[in-house]
Amino acid sequence: MMLSSFLRCLALPAFIAYGLVFQVHELHSAPLKVMGPPGPVTVAMGEDAVLPCRLTPVQSTQDMEVTWFREQLLPFVLCYQGGQYQYQDQMLQYEGRTELWKDGLAEGSVNSKIFDVQLSDRGNYTCFVLNGSDYDEAVVELKVTASGSAPLVALERYQDGGIRVSCRSAGWYPRPQVLWRDPHGQHLPSLSESVTQDQSSLFAVESSIILTRGTKQNFSCWVRHVLDGQEHGSAFYISDPFFRNAHPWIIALSMALVVLVAVLIIIVYLFKIKGKHEEQIAMQEAALRDRDAEIENKAEELAWRRYAVPIEEVKVVLDSDTAHHTLVLSDDCKSVRRQVETIEVPDNPKRFDVMFCVLGYEGFTSGRCYWEVEVEDGEEWTVGICREDVKRKGTIPFKPEEGFWAVGQCLGCIQALMSPCWISLSEIQTPKRIRVSLCYEEGRVSFFSVDENIPIFTFPQTSFEGKTVYPWFWVGAGTRLKVWP
Repeated sequence: MMLSSFLRCLALPAFIAYGLVFQVHELHSAPLKVMGPPGPVTVAMGEDAVLPCRLTPVQSTQDMEVTWFREQLLPFVLCYQGGQYQYQDQMLQYEGRTELWKDGLAEGSVNSKIFDVQLSDRGNYTCFVLNGSDYDEAVVELKVTASGSAPLVALERYQDGGIRVSCRSAGWYPRPQVLWRDPHGQHLPSLSESVTQDQSSLFAVESSIILTRGTKQNFSCWVRHVLDGQEHGSAFYISDPFFRNAHPWIIALSMALVVLVAVLIIIVYLFKIKGKHEEQIAMQEAALRDRDAEIENKAEELAWRRYAVPIEEVKVVLDSDTAHHTLVLSDDCKSVRRQVETIEVPDNPKRFDVMFCVLGYEGFTSGRCYWEVEVEDGEEWTVGICREDVKRKGTIPFKPEEGFWAVGQCLGCIQALMSPCWISLSEIQTPKRIRVSLCYEEGRVSFFSVDENIPIFTFPQTSFEGKTVYPWFWVGAGTRLKVWP
């Protein structure tokens, strides 16, 4: 009967399981409220940034756990717990560069300070506060700016009856605006403009203009920061005889020298900036490269941990009074195997008489907890939880409507015991050790592969109706299961 149920559902799409797994990130409403600033925080590169975060209504946060993180909870930017900073899982680029404003803890302030801000620090930061079982978070956006060099004005060549002049500046972020102005401050239209960006994301801009013949040519080039309006400018003066020069080769030589000097200055500046940033990036990449594999492997489990905090590991002992008469329990009731021969055991209302099942001795009516099951032998097995009032005599359909929430293996494929058909999780490799996670109040049952550190399946949120739920095991032929711890 179980084999036919598995085969009917092997073709169901596995992506449904992933959609359900990632729902664990949802937070429920709680009296704890964390507030961030109304808008982004803007800081110049090289300065210190303060990211505001506070609790409302005002209350002391000295005994709470405060974590600042980027895209995921671990590794974190800053963690303050039990009156001390935590450093074990801190992001490498923030080591020695962050602190919490401790003077504000008594007043509900958990502001984070980042020293010597770099462009790589820009983006969103999450302020996560945990107080017992209550928690909340707020997102703060950090914008980083950089003001570049003073514009370098250079004469390039004769063109279209005038002189082509260029204006160059580098080291800006974000992309700046280039403005040409006449002696009266009026804007002049540019002929062309180009923008480049180096490996450290800093912008370099170049704009050109053609100045025509006149008695005097007095103008300036300004590079403006688009966020704060800060400007760097350079003025230039060309007298009328310059346009009437009868020796174009002298003009060409002079312009070439000016351009050459300008290019050399820009090259020296850019190489200086590039060398500094490449050295910093190389050091960071070398350190981060060693941690990429570990971070990638733990990414999914970290998402679950945000949902599961706090969670308790429980010790599960198997109840021999519920075991089918072909199941043999170890002396410590921590493992079970199925044999062909029947064992003479007394019948009682708790014992499964047809299905090869056994329950844990103790059940749960509240809290968050987990236990792990190791598959030592066998190709067919199922683990999960069931309500205390499930049917124990005769043939039993294993599905949530009947009080069962479980996953198992048949014919080498992992299945989720959903209704009306079981869901095939063909993309999950058969685990040797499975973690069963239960949140009674929220009605969530989740399964994880301890071998791969990834989620297997999470059942839709349900209600246990105040009834006790027990660890549940179905044991296939020749299979041996062991409960940890």
